[in-house]
Amino acid sequence: MNHQPFEDWMLADQAMTAEQKRQLQTHLRMCTRCTALAEVNLALHSARLVAPASGFVDRLQVRLAAQRKTQRQRNFWGFFILVISVMAVLLWLGWPLLAAVYNSPAEILSAWLSYLLALWFSLQALGEAGTVLLRVVPALVPPYFWALIAFAFAGWSLMWVFSIWKFARITQGV
Repeated sequence: MNHQPFEDWMLADQAMTAEQKRQLQTHLRMCTRCTALAEVNLALHSARLVAPASGFVDRLQVRLAAQRKTQRQRNFWGFFILVISVMAVLLWLGWPLLAAVYNSPAEILSAWLSYLLALWFSLQALGEAGTVLLRVVPALVPPYFWALIAFAFAGWSLMWVFSIWKFARITQGV
């Protein structure tokens, strides 16, 4: 037996239709579980609300003010520690650069030139390795695999186009 709609009707604070009331009464005559739930719900709704103890509101406001003050202090110290930590990391990472600033301009220029030359020669070596791979790999891979790669790329491209078409539709008018 499905109790869920009847439980929802009993526990909701909304007015029920006449048909819902009739179905609920019929169900309550047959189901002891829902009858017990209805009795508990009725007892809870008929209970008298007790007024808070004297001074409760004042104590609550004092406690909330203390919690807010503690939270502000935590936020301040957390932010302070974060700023100090970031500054320490930046100083640690930037120390070689700061040390280079105090060196002569000729040393800085020669260091930059050596870095640029190393980058240039590394890119040349990578380019030559790439051309060797482009000459060797096509001979090792069978043609049907290249066709499979081309079809997969075409399928992904088609899915990409359709997804952009579907999600980027601009509605016209009002």
